[in-house]
Amino acid sequence: MATTPKDPLLTDLSVVFTPHGQADLDLQTDELERVSGRDNLVQALSLRLLTERGELTELSHPRYGSRLRELIGEPLDRANVELLRRYVRKCLLQDPRVAEVDPVRAFTANVPGVVVVQATVRPIVGAPISLSLNLDLS
Repeated sequence: MATTPKDPLLTDLSVVFTPHGQADLDLQTDELERVSGRDNLVQALSLRLLTERGELTELSHPRYGSRLRELIGEPLDRANVELLRRYVRKCLLQDPRVAEVDPVRAFTANVPGVVVVQATVRPIVGAPISLSLNLDLS
């Protein structure tokens, strides 16, 4: 009997992101939707970035998440945008499915308090993945 090789980028429940930065389970049907492979990695990395580091300590994941919330309310000057870029890169590299992160770009948007973050992630298998997030730090 042949078995299907396990996808190293894994499968998880699908999450829907709202325009206001919230996330919830995808309940478009009577069953919970799932996401696999490259789409799952993008979802997982986005959730990791949006979760405050230490927020999941009670669930035995004290190092999961990012330090981006430390920059909320800070001036979006060159030094803080560079710090944000470094926080993003470090956070993305925490996921064991990420082999490499090409230079991360972070720049202020035309909306006050919003920073655009773009990164190219090289997963442990397959082609590079582009990731882009608008972060409201106001």
